[in-house]
Amino acid sequence: MKRRKISVSFKMNVFRNLLLITLPLIGLLSAYNIYSYYTFNAKFVESNQQSLALYARNMQIDLNTLDTFLTHLVINNDNFRLLNAPVSPLQAHLASHEIMIQLTAALNSYKAADAFFIYSTMNGTYRDIFAEGYSYEGKEAIRSLMRELAESRKNFYYGGWVTYEVQGKSYLFRLLGKDGTYAAVMVDFAHMYTLDLVHEGVEVVYATQDRVALTNRQFVVEQRLWTNDHYTVVGAPIANSEIQLIFAVPKPGVFKGGFAILFTLSLATVLLVLIRLVLLNRSVLMPWQRLVLRIGKGFGPQQLEDYRIEEFRQVDAAFTQMTNEIQQLKIEAYEQQIRRQKAELQHLQLQIRPHFYLNCLKSLYGMAQQQSFERMQMMILAISNHLRYNFKDNLQLVSFRQEMEHVQNYMHIQHIAHHIPPLCEWQVDPALLDFPLPPLSIQTFVENSVKYATKPQVQLQIRIKAVLLESDDGNYADITIQDNGSGFDPSILEELNCGDSTMYTDIHVGLSNLRHRLSMLYGDKAWLAFMNQEEGAAAEMILPIFPRQKEGDAE
Repeated sequence: MKRRKISVSFKMNVFRNLLLITLPLIGLLSAYNIYSYYTFNAKFVESNQQSLALYARNMQIDLNTLDTFLTHLVINNDNFRLLNAPVSPLQAHLASHEIMIQLTAALNSYKAADAFFIYSTMNGTYRDIFAEGYSYEGKEAIRSLMRELAESRKNFYYGGWVTYEVQGKSYLFRLLGKDGTYAAVMVDFAHMYTLDLVHEGVEVVYATQDRVALTNRQFVVEQRLWTNDHYTVVGAPIANSEIQLIFAVPKPGVFKGGFAILFTLSLATVLLVLIRLVLLNRSVLMPWQRLVLRIGKGFGPQQLEDYRIEEFRQVDAAFTQMTNEIQQLKIEAYEQQIRRQKAELQHLQLQIRPHFYLNCLKSLYGMAQQQSFERMQMMILAISNHLRYNFKDNLQLVSFRQEMEHVQNYMHIQHIAHHIPPLCEWQVDPALLDFPLPPLSIQTFVENSVKYATKPQVQLQIRIKAVLLESDDGNYADITIQDNGSGFDPSILEELNCGDSTMYTDIHVGLSNLRHRLSMLYGDKAWLAFMNQEEGAAAEMILPIFPRQKEGDAE
């Protein structure tokens, strides 16, 4: 005997399937709320860690700049070296006076510096200069500390940045020197820019590596910061020092009542779904059931006007419209294929530089397929700027700022075109932004790194550093371009450093052209070298900085 199949109406089938979806929805939403809670917590901490890392890096740059200045003063300044040995009082006075002229200019130039000191115990010479805002008593207390440190005759060259407390307030010092002759700089935590730039409500604390607060101590004690659940505490150590920068960020309200709110909203959503099931039965299922019954009995098209649901009466029209749209899409697809073929012909005609421009055109082609018109516009404008700059006279000079903008435009093209775009970091002395140099002098090295140093599934990082070198025979711009690629092959490296090699001129045409232009513009004053670092390859270019001609000379 055959088992009779149980038939289920369309109405019951819809209800049953909707309920099978709705009932697990409570569990899924609850699990999602818990996951969202912990994910938000992690993202909140990560966001503040990134902000902290940015401020700590900027602070590190300021401290490194002061350290470099002080090191240059101690090592290269003839007057400071004179104070290392016993001299006459007049000589000591004149030498310290010359040093203080430089320190006065440095105090006005470096925002992070609050005081500079020069002390020589063997010559009994002591000089200092403070920024505005310090009382006489505060200055005397700091001077007393500096005298004690100088009289200790310790070697402070390798001590890094250290903190000392004066009148209940902590300061950051960097001392260089030994045997009683020292140069020092003081940084006041209260004047660090991070106190002004952090978000409202965030407390900044400078502390030792053991979390002993150096600033904002009252807040740390009152709030019991290290064990307070109402604050998220993130810290970043400052290199070459014994301190760390700490952010105390108030936790947002989601940590307190957010989960309950999300759970309530989830229950409200489920309730709305149930209400919608009832409305669905009234607005769709019951009219559908009546329509099926009437279709079974047979009726003319004019009887569809009795239904308030217009969609039932427009089924035929919808299918007709859909057929027309499909036909139109086929026509558009054919036209797009013709346009793509035309673009390929233009691609073959515009191959100026096969490696770079071919990749640009391929990227534009891919964007066209994806209909990413905004990205295409950005790409075209960037390539246009790139071409316009490339057509400059190679023997005319441009400012460092213009060359940097051109490289940034090139990197912008790479960001648009690549799934894993390369990164370019700049560290440029502001004094060199208007320095004139040959066009494409930096671009050539950057493009060479993108072409040869890119590894699969590894983000290429290019670091460009430009510093001002001062010497007796004039000033120079030292420009270094470094990447994180595999570096130069030893044989190729030897060939690159030999300017007249065949490989150099045949393969690295851009580098050969640049070396030739440097020779024409600067003669033997310019210097170009290639080397391998611990990670990747590096190229260093040193160009002379000629003084600007006077108007009479120019004429």
